[in-house]
Amino acid sequence: MEPYTKILGLFLVLVGGGIGLPFPEDVTLIGVGVLVEQRLLGLRAAVAIGVAGIAVADWMLYLFGRRYGGVLVAHPGVTRLLGVHRVETVRAAILRHGAKAVFLARFMFGFRIATFLSAGMFGVSAPRFAVAQGAATIIFVPAVITLGLLFAHQAERVLHNVGRIEHWLVLVGLLGLALFLVLRARAARELSDGGT
Repeated sequence: MEPYTKILGLFLVLVGGGIGLPFPEDVTLIGVGVLVEQRLLGLRAAVAIGVAGIAVADWMLYLFGRRYGGVLVAHPGVTRLLGVHRVETVRAAILRHGAKAVFLARFMFGFRIATFLSAGMFGVSAPRFAVAQGAATIIFVPAVITLGLLFAHQAERVLHNVGRIEHWLVLVGLLGLALFLVLRARAARELSDGGT
C-alpha cells in the first residue's frame, strides 16, 4: 500500500468511526500505535493523522448539531438510537458545564457523539468548542496511540530507536495516558452529577 493511501485510509476510518460507523476511534488509534511499533507508520505522522481525523469528525458532529439541532431533538429515531436517558444526561451536562462537558466527553466512550451534537444544539460557542475539543484531542490521541505501542509489547525497543522528537511524543503519550485515566474517572462523576 502506498504511504499516502495508508494515511488517507486511516484518516477516513477515524472520521467514520468518529461520526458513528462501527469502528471506534479508540480501537483505530490502538491499531495505529501497533503500526508505529512495526515501523509501518512514523509516530509524528500517526499523531497528526489521529488529531486531524478526530478533529474533523468532532467538528462535523458539532456543526450538524448546530444546524439541525431542533429537528434532531424532535426526531424519535435519534432518542431511540442514542437512548432517552443518555440524551437527557448529555443535555443536562451541556447546559450545566458547556465546553467542560465537551472536553470530558472525549474520554467517555459512548457519550462522545451525543455530547458533540448537543454542544452544537444547546449553544456552546464555536471558539469554546474549539478550545475544549482541541485540548482533549491533543491529550487523547498520543495517549491511545501509546496504548497501541504498549499493547504490541515493544515500547522499549521503540524508545531506543526513535528520534528525539518522537521520543518526546511517546513521553507525552504516556503522560497523556495517565491524564486520560484521571479525566475518564472525573468525566464519569461529572456526567452522573449532571444527570441527577
